[in-house]
Amino acid sequence: MIIDYSIFYRCTLDIKSLENSIPYDIFISAFNSAVRVRSVFDKTPAIRKIWLIHPEYKYEENELPNSGELVQPLQNGELEQIQALLEATGDLVGLRVCIDITGFMRHVLVFLIAKLNTLGVNNFTAVYSEPEAYSKQEATIFSNQSTGKVRSIAGMRLSNNEHAQDVLLLGVGFDHTLINEIMNNKDHFVVYPILGFPPLSPDMFQQSAIRASNSGGPALEDAWITNRRFAPANDPFATAGVVAELLRKMDKTQPLPPNIYLSPLSTKVQALGFAIYWVLEGKRRGAVSMLLPECESYSKETSTGLKRLWTYEVELAV
Repeated sequence: MIIDYSIFYRCTLDIKSLENSIPYDIFISAFNSAVRVRSVFDKTPAIRKIWLIHPEYKYEENELPNSGELVQPLQNGELEQIQALLEATGDLVGLRVCIDITGFMRHVLVFLIAKLNTLGVNNFTAVYSEPEAYSKQEATIFSNQSTGKVRSIAGMRLSNNEHAQDVLLLGVGFDHTLINEIMNNKDHFVVYPILGFPPLSPDMFQQSAIRASNSGGPALEDAWITNRRFAPANDPFATAGVVAELLRKMDKTQPLPPNIYLSPLSTKVQALGFAIYWVLEGKRRGAVSMLLPECESYSKETSTGLKRLWTYEVELAV
């Protein structure tokens, strides 16, 4: 079955329109210090509002928000964090759920999408607030410290064929250290970089390219240019479509379907797109694993302003 990702619904929304929309049953957001994250939390109408406090942000108790319900996992792992979150939310099946993905850790976000699918949550609304700019342009630091370990997301590693080629589809972002860790995780990765284009703003594409070049190794080879693909930085469905099309071509042209590793290190929107592909097509295809570096700490604030707000109607059963 070929899925047409272009028909999934997405639109821009201003804060006032959001404020006047029909209340959700539950609204979930990952807390950080960005004004854009806090303002969306305050303005979104919902019967219940929940803050997920990621341990990676390392907030002190006196820095935590006073509004909403707080979920404070004690461990960094996506399994522990989502378990704590879902224990707080209770059964989400049949509810109108809205999730602000802006402040989420990527490994927690992609695992959440897979978990919702297994629990029978067939649709939800995702929102993402675009920044006016990153605080230090191409010098912006996102992850402060990684463990140096690269691993599959819990439950999102599918068995491989040891005789097939290992292919990495890499969502390229600003974290050149993490890009380097991913690309050097295997000796014989064939890397297909997926760059955010159109970007959130014109300068961000150049900034991302500069940072990626600092990762060295495969990013300096000719294949980085010949294999690269582009997907809009603010469209998860277009991203899922680019991944799906690329893998269909590989499966038709290679003697053995390759082992695929998906690593979304770009925008949270593109991370959502990678996760949507895995849920709707990757699981069925097989030999598709979600791969990310482990981060011990993450910057609490990396952007300035709120440029615009996007909403996406995510369907996990098609």
